[in-house]
Amino acid sequence: MIKQVTTQKDRRRFYNICRGKLCMGVTLPLALELFGKSQPGRFFAGPTLALDIGGSTAWMAGHANPEELAGFLRFCGCRAVLLDEAEAAPPAGWTRARTHSIFGLTPGRQLPQPHADETLWASLRLEREPSAYPVAEELFPDRPARRDDLYSELCSKRSRGKARVWALMQGEEIACTVGAYAIANGQAYMACGQTAEELRGKGIGGRLIVQLANELSAEGLQPVFLCSPERVHFYTRLGFEKLGEYARYEQTEN
Repeated sequence: MIKQVTTQKDRRRFYNICRGKLCMGVTLPLALELFGKSQPGRFFAGPTLALDIGGSTAWMAGHANPEELAGFLRFCGCRAVLLDEAEAAPPAGWTRARTHSIFGLTPGRQLPQPHADETLWASLRLEREPSAYPVAEELFPDRPARRDDLYSELCSKRSRGKARVWALMQGEEIACTVGAYAIANGQAYMACGQTAEELRGKGIGGRLIVQLANELSAEGLQPVFLCSPERVHFYTRLGFEKLGEYARYEQTEN
């Protein structure tokens, strides 16, 4: 039976199910640790299941009865779920929408610095701890709710040493940003890499990603991230290793 995480026993079960899993093993436990009290309706567990339903897409570690899972996710208002098909059957009746590749870097390994427009690169200033709100605004300019959520979560995580975000500044404007938005359990989950539209194709985004991943790896962490199909070639070219796959399933419209 799927139930809300309310007791220490529930928490231990949640953490145990996530242990050792790529991406899910850092994002889900850290979210529960930091936001379990303030957002109690977000985290659920079953005998072999851990769920974070903090948005319209649920993140799922472990497995559950497909019929029960489908009904529960519908009840919670989730339209999609991310899961590992190697261990979990999808919600009954839901449709497979896409594959997310897991890429990463072995702790201690260093990637070569990729090519970039050297004149442009030299003109930019690396900010290792940019203000959280401009970063959130740059990433989600047209989604105020998502922007505010990211701002709040980033402040909470960064104050505890659980996130690291970098930005390349062109004057006072963000030219490019990338971050490790969850750092725990030996992993650093990287996400939200974005370059200003007029500066894309010049290599600065790839170089910033590699530099941050190399720094995390040198500290003994394993950088990991999820990649959409159209970006697989980009990350392969940078030298990251494909470690696995997760699938996104979406609710079938009746």
